[in-house]
Amino acid sequence: MARSEAPWTILVPGDPGQLTGGYGYVRAIVDGLQQLGQPVTLLGLAGQFPRVDQQARQSLEGALAGLPDHATVIVDGLALGGCPEVAERHGHRIDLMALVHHPLADETGLTGADQQHFFDTERRALAAVRRVITTSNTTAERLSRYDVAANRIATVPPGVHRPDPAIGRPVSPSGDLRILCLAHLSPRKAQHHLVEALAQLPGTGWHCELAGSLERDPAYAASVQQRIEALGLTERIRLTGELSGKALARSFRRANLFVLPSLNEGYGMVIDEALAHGLPVISSDGGALAVTADRPGCVTYPAGQVAALSRLLEARWRNPEILARQQEAAVDSTRHLRSWQQAAREFQQAVAQALPTGSDFDAHWLGLREPADHAARAGALTAQAIDWLRQQGQQAPVIADIGSGTGSNWRYLTRALTDAGLADSRWHLFDQDAALLRNNPRAESGPAIHIERLEATNLDQRLPRSLNLLTASALIDLVSKDWLDAFAGAAAARRAAVLVVLSYAGRFRLIPEHRADGDLRQRVNEHQHGDKGTGAACGPEASDYLANALQRKGYRVSREPSIWHLDSTHCALQKALMAGWVDAARAQLCSGTNDQPADSDWLEEWLTERTRQADKGELLIEVDHVDLLGVPAS
Repeated sequence: MARSEAPWTILVPGDPGQLTGGYGYVRAIVDGLQQLGQPVTLLGLAGQFPRVDQQARQSLEGALAGLPDHATVIVDGLALGGCPEVAERHGHRIDLMALVHHPLADETGLTGADQQHFFDTERRALAAVRRVITTSNTTAERLSRYDVAANRIATVPPGVHRPDPAIGRPVSPSGDLRILCLAHLSPRKAQHHLVEALAQLPGTGWHCELAGSLERDPAYAASVQQRIEALGLTERIRLTGELSGKALARSFRRANLFVLPSLNEGYGMVIDEALAHGLPVISSDGGALAVTADRPGCVTYPAGQVAALSRLLEARWRNPEILARQQEAAVDSTRHLRSWQQAAREFQQAVAQALPTGSDFDAHWLGLREPADHAARAGALTAQAIDWLRQQGQQAPVIADIGSGTGSNWRYLTRALTDAGLADSRWHLFDQDAALLRNNPRAESGPAIHIERLEATNLDQRLPRSLNLLTASALIDLVSKDWLDAFAGAAAARRAAVLVVLSYAGRFRLIPEHRADGDLRQRVNEHQHGDKGTGAACGPEASDYLANALQRKGYRVSREPSIWHLDSTHCALQKALMAGWVDAARAQLCSGTNDQPADSDWLEEWLTERTRQADKGELLIEVDHVDLLGVPAS
């Protein structure tokens, strides 16, 4: 992986040296990137996060505003999620990305209003970034609720620091049960559940150390201490505060069991740390912990169920052999732990792949539009296409997707085909942009990838001879009539169905209206007919032309509208779309034969006003598209 000469900037809320798993992840990634030769700067932001105060908002604004255009910036989700307007303001000027450990709305103890607030602000913020990097697949899956397209997400699980060999492994389990719980004290970490579970153990012969900051939530830490005192367990359970370095190493050395009762984690790095020290682990299954702790040496219980945790603890207290066998498995798991060097390489790759590729249709734009595309599609035509495929009696129909980009059309249809029992479909994805195809996450046994440009002269030759469905998304308005004739001919020669979706229909509406909307729309539609690489493009008339071409080949053709409805939740897409319209209109104005420079000041005024409305959530945009299905007449 070639490194970038320009330094990357990583921004986190508060002091980057804080002793939590999230901050530890960032520091280890920064160290690893620097070892790989990638210049990177780690900066802390002042103010209160994630429910931001004015200082926090100004701190993030100042940090981003001070960076040059096209700078690469990764902002921790704790800082970015509460400041969507700042992300939207700079998302098109810099290469902005987010690091999300777990969604803000998943934090324990929030009111319903707080959950909705964090959900809304984080969804807006994530829409404005090029890429979202998560620390677990669980968090990546959760982000589908936030309308983050799969191709905009990269998952980079943490690594682990190997302990100093001189420290050695924990002593063999004998005598007292010595429990370590390492996490800052907060309701989500649920140390009070561990205290309640330990209170149910009969007799003596056990000790527990609760290590972690008492300052992040002082009221909760005080309540845990009070509960310990009320249960008469002050001699057996100690709150030791934050530990690091040799003090933390000693705690790992003294313990013979690690317990994490957290209700929800985006990964649970401390599980890896415990295993690296050879400690057996009891963990809840909250959030990503169900996956992180799914390995030898770990046992899990349902998050929040104190009785289940107490039973696991008592079994190991009564029967040291259970603990001994679990420790052996934990030691075995140390051989399979990831290094931070590997994590840093994957992080570098995730960022580099999201940077602009030089294509007019970069991965950022495709990722922004994917949720709107999927919401707009005419589901009835997709269902009819799948019914037609079923009628062909093919167990594994062959499908070709032209101009597949990062795989939006493939993802949409794959889900629909799987639901219909056609999960074994064989795919061929065609695109001329190798960088876009690299952003297409696919299984090893997934579709065939073809990095080439399909022209009217080679389209029939390059498509597979056996083909059941020919499909494309947001493509045909960019190509020529000759290209569409070749497309229709290739489909007919194979008796393949045709499903072409999200073709621009030449109409868009903005509410409220603006006096310049009509002039802008005229210039945009004129620009649509320019040569995009295959000759004069059909533009908004493409769907009509293809329908006639297919009907001449004996196809039955159906069409349905597929309209984008973009409100305040699509602010980043609104602004990217409007900026593209203005660029197209300006290019059209400048293409005239008049020697006098074209007056384009009105375009800047229009964009400034519309951007202000988008930032304030006052703008609605509707863009008309057409979906088309053609099937060979029987």
